[in-house]
Amino acid sequence: MAPEALEFGKELNVLSYIYFPCSTMVLSICFHCQTLDEEVACEYKDHPGLIHLPGCVPFRGCDLPDSMQDRGSLAYKFFLQRCQRYLNANDGILVNSFMELEEEATKAITLHGNGDYPPVYSVGPITQSGPSGSESRCECLLWLDKQQPSSVLYVSFGSGGTLSQEQINELALGLELSRKKFLWVNLRAPNDRASATYFSDGGLVDDPLHFLPLGFLERTKGQGLVMCGWAPQMEVLGHRSIGAFLSHCGWNSALESVVHGVPMLAWPLFAEQRSNAALVTDGLKVALRPKMNTCKSNEVVKKEEIVKLIKGLMEGLEGEEIGRRVKELKKLAKCAMMEEGSSTRAMSKLAHKWKRLGKSL
Repeated sequence: MAPEALEFGKELNVLSYIYFPCSTMVLSICFHCQTLDEEVACEYKDHPGLIHLPGCVPFRGCDLPDSMQDRGSLAYKFFLQRCQRYLNANDGILVNSFMELEEEATKAITLHGNGDYPPVYSVGPITQSGPSGSESRCECLLWLDKQQPSSVLYVSFGSGGTLSQEQINELALGLELSRKKFLWVNLRAPNDRASATYFSDGGLVDDPLHFLPLGFLERTKGQGLVMCGWAPQMEVLGHRSIGAFLSHCGWNSALESVVHGVPMLAWPLFAEQRSNAALVTDGLKVALRPKMNTCKSNEVVKKEEIVKLIKGLMEGLEGEEIGRRVKELKKLAKCAMMEEGSSTRAMSKLAHKWKRLGKSL
């Protein structure tokens, strides 16, 4: 799936802008996809070296968005067409990022585009703010209130992320063996089942908890909380007890983690999430990522690797350094949205441009 964008202004026959809800790095991929199509002969996942784009961290071909992974597909052709629309947005593209987060990528688009790229305005971080007050104290927040500061690993694969049955088993056992407190939300039935049902005692069960390893919930009763439903993510990430975030690396989740200064364990699943994972892991260095030997999407991360990652992020010296960096980004994110911040100045620049346009109509 290609990153979705919102185009506005054309119906008024005035300046046309596109709001791009992904990272500047992914936007750079969109700008360069036609060049990559001409220069790379094989499927991107089979590309032997790293891909280098101006201002971006080098990344593997399999870290390109899913829509680019089958170059003979209609999805790939549609992706190229959509990216051409981005290039044709001459008046500008608004990106949900901030200058201090992706400064090199933003400068590369501006300085090395030779006028071929539209202006890019970094106006983020734009995040959803959760409800406030006592009415919002749901089960998971009440549970977090009882935990020690920075002691809990928050686990969420977003609103659409699913795992295989084997991967659910390995993740659950890895969480258990780590002996770290954990909050696992949005648990779903495995994606390798014909349906979201499970046979138990002769009947059909439509409960994702039944797909967890036998005895897991009983053994981890004092260690973790598993929820099948929604959790107020912004409030969870802002809670004092959260020490790390195992995330699918959707861009909204990555930004929310940065805004709250929470280190990440990057576990991408689909869309542009692998590109985001490369950015937060190898570029920003605020995350750890499972070591995978191949680019196969169905490769299973074993419980031993999961334990190693969790302990490395929440105990080790590397985790301390990651924590320091993400706390610094938290400060920069806050500054970007202040009165004289980079994102506020970008929005002010746009507002003055639109105001001048309105006077001329």
